[in-house]
Amino acid sequence: MDERIQKISERWFLVEPALFSIYCTHQLAPNPLMDCPIRCGQGMVEYNPNIMQSFNDAELEEALRSEMIRLFLKHPYERQPENSLPEALSFGSDMVIGQHYRFKTLNFISSDNFQLPAGECFEWYVDKLNEILRNSSQSPEKSEDESDDKTGSDNQDESEDENNDGGNGNNDEGNDGEGNSNNGENDNPDGGSGEGDQNGKGANDGDKKGGAGDTKVSADNNSQNEFGNGLGDKKNKNGLTQQDLKSARDHSALWEEDELKQQEINEIIASTTNWGSIPGNMVEKIKASLIVKLDYRKVLSSFHTSILSSHRHLTRMRPNRRSGFEQMGSIYELASKLLVAVDVSGSVTSKTLQAFYSVIARFFKYGIETIDTIQFDTKLRELETFKKASKEIKITGRGGTDFQPIFNYIREHRQYDGLIILTDGYAPAPKVNFPMRTKVLWICQGEEEYNKHKDWMKKTGKVCWIKF
Repeated sequence: MDERIQKISERWFLVEPALFSIYCTHQLAPNPLMDCPIRCGQGMVEYNPNIMQSFNDAELEEALRSEMIRLFLKHPYERQPENSLPEALSFGSDMVIGQHYRFKTLNFISSDNFQLPAGECFEWYVDKLNEILRNSSQSPEKSEDESDDKTGSDNQDESEDENNDGGNGNNDEGNDGEGNSNNGENDNPDGGSGEGDQNGKGANDGDKKGGAGDTKVSADNNSQNEFGNGLGDKKNKNGLTQQDLKSARDHSALWEEDELKQQEINEIIASTTNWGSIPGNMVEKIKASLIVKLDYRKVLSSFHTSILSSHRHLTRMRPNRRSGFEQMGSIYELASKLLVAVDVSGSVTSKTLQAFYSVIARFFKYGIETIDTIQFDTKLRELETFKKASKEIKITGRGGTDFQPIFNYIREHRQYDGLIILTDGYAPAPKVNFPMRTKVLWICQGEEEYNKHKDWMKKTGKVCWIKF
């Protein structure tokens, strides 16, 4: 298998310089224990030789090519929503790739499988898939329990159906705890009928019809999913089998945020001039990933550091640098006085307000003990001081929007080191005609609002947006 992949990479060196460049940044390694044919992440490209050994050369190259394109899009290394299901990450990545690159032998999960619109970004698909998969009867926890428990009376009918499937490798009933067949016919070296060794990881030699080892994928066969996994298994309403879900979970198992890898891939994208056979729309998608997406969490952390003020206290517990213990020494404590203004106008939805207050709660993780919070629409509401993240917030106002009262308040209350304004931005720019020591951070409710208002907001402070 290594030799076959080596020949592909050598051919890429001549005719596919972009694919060859990204391939050289990762180490190739076999992994017969995983449930998916091939995956990437953590600087590795891993493949299951037991699954991929029956791939012909065209299928093998397309499988490898799909992972290189995934690396170009940096899905394994960035832009992963927090607490996402691993299968949601895999399916979301497949949806983006499948819409911009047409493979001849691979069938990717499409947005149609989940009744989702086409043309959305990776994060959007992952968010929607998280919700769908968690609410589905085929959620990972339930799926594993159902697939493992095959001996109860509730599964008797299903067992009988599987026992009559003609020995096509779909029967899990005779398996021991390690997933090896106990039917007494596991010595067949050819495995031609699927009655040979039935590894629980889906790895098998021969042309078994029922497991992940079957790799005869075709765009014309609607019953097959990506790489042909789970053929013959019972499908859920989204056209997915239990094997599809297991394979997807394994496929993104190595994915994690890695800024160094992001930078390395960005440098390859920026320096590549010959994209070979990669179509123009996919190249545009890859180049678009060079545009930096602001992470409001990093902006918050940086903003918190910038507004820290130093307060000096005298103490007998520390010697004076000049006179020793004859004089009192000094202790400098870092602290910050923070005011958060929350836009409660009618144009801000309840979901957005929940996101705004989750941002406020995040500041308590940075060591801030108290936060002054004030709601506003066309006027300021009552000032509240939070000492910890609040579970219930009373919203008042819901009128129009005016930013001027906030800055009038700051002009009269100069004790604040930082001001954070959470808003949708739809209001006239405030007039700041006075010297202001308070640093300002505008947080818009989305990227669209950020792009629309950032120019005038930057005149008074920093700007970022929330993605939720």
